[in-house]
Order: sequence, then C-alpha cells, then structure tokens
Amino acid sequence: MRLRLTPREPSFAALFVDVADQVHRGALLLAEVLASAPEEREAVVQALQEVERAADDRVHLVSRRLTSTFSPPFARRDVHALAQALDSCLDEMTATAQVVRVHRLGALPPAFLDVAPVLVRLAELTHRAMAGVDAADRLAEYWVEVNRLDNRADALLLQLRADLLDDPDLRRALRLRDVADGLHRSVGAFERLAHVVEVIALVEP
Repeated sequence: MRLRLTPREPSFAALFVDVADQVHRGALLLAEVLASAPEEREAVVQALQEVERAADDRVHLVSRRLTSTFSPPFARRDVHALAQALDSCLDEMTATAQVVRVHRLGALPPAFLDVAPVLVRLAELTHRAMAGVDAADRLAEYWVEVNRLDNRADALLLQLRADLLDDPDLRRALRLRDVADGLHRSVGAFERLAHVVEVIALVEP
C-alpha cells in the first residue's frame, strides 16, 4: 500500500531514502577517518557528527508522521523499527569514529582499512534497498548479500583481533581493539537492518 499524503509532504519511502543517503555519507566519512592522518581526523569526525544529526532529524520526522497519518506503507511498528535500524547504522559508525579520535591513534594498521570498503558497500546496498522498501518482498538479494558481507567483515575482524595479540604495545593493542569492536558493531547494525527488511517482507501482504 502506498502512502497517501499531500504533494508537499515527503513520503515515508522518501524519508527512508533520505536517511539511507546520510548513512552512505557516514560510511564514506568513517572510511576517511580510518585512512586519514591523525591531524586530519578532527574535521572528518565533526563532519560525520553533522551527518548523524541530519539523519536524527529525519528519523524523528518519521516518528512524528506515524502519529498523523492513517496509511503508512506497512505496519507502524515496522516503520518505526526500520527508521531506528537505519539510525543505528549511523550511530555505530559515528561512535567508532569518535573512538579513533579519543584514543589519539596514529596511522591505523592496513587491516582496519580492509573493513572500510565492506561498510561502504553495505551502505550502498542499503540506499538501493530503501528506494524499493515498499516492495520489500522483492529485496531478497539485498539481505542475502548483506549477510555475505557481514561474514566477510567478521573474518577480517577475527584475524585483526588475533594479530593484535602479537602487538608488544599492550596499551595500543587495547585501543585498536576498541576500534575493531566499533567496526564489528557497525557491520552488525547493517545486518540487523537487513533483518528488519526481511521481516517486513515476510509479514506484509
């Protein structure tokens, strides 16, 4: 069922695409944080925080719209769950960038940079999926590919954590592990989002 709103009101689908656009921008900025020199990170982290705030505004708009319309594209609880899952992706990536900044880490090991393209790809898939989320039953390839990428990231991060055990600088190793944990949570947020979409596909007529 498509949303019936006045022409001046953005549809739920448009809002989801808008948030997904912010998520994609956030993934690109996190990749930049991971690859940048320490003295360049502050500006990038601040840009990522601005993107997060913009996404929060749109997620809040989804919640307000739910209380004022009789015809959301699918069940209200699923609309809310989808908006929150999108927001969580950006929240986790922003938190990871902040960990890198707070720990004042130097150049990160190359293994961290290998995870960044996975996150960017997850964000690209998310943006594409949100454009068609009102027909979620046609998005099986999306959640299957997200699961594959999640497994890929898990393998990279498992090896990364194992390598950190060999680092003679324990304090640095612990700080890098915090970053690895943040990346794991970021990837996991995309998998949870894909699960929300799969549930919508299963329960909506």
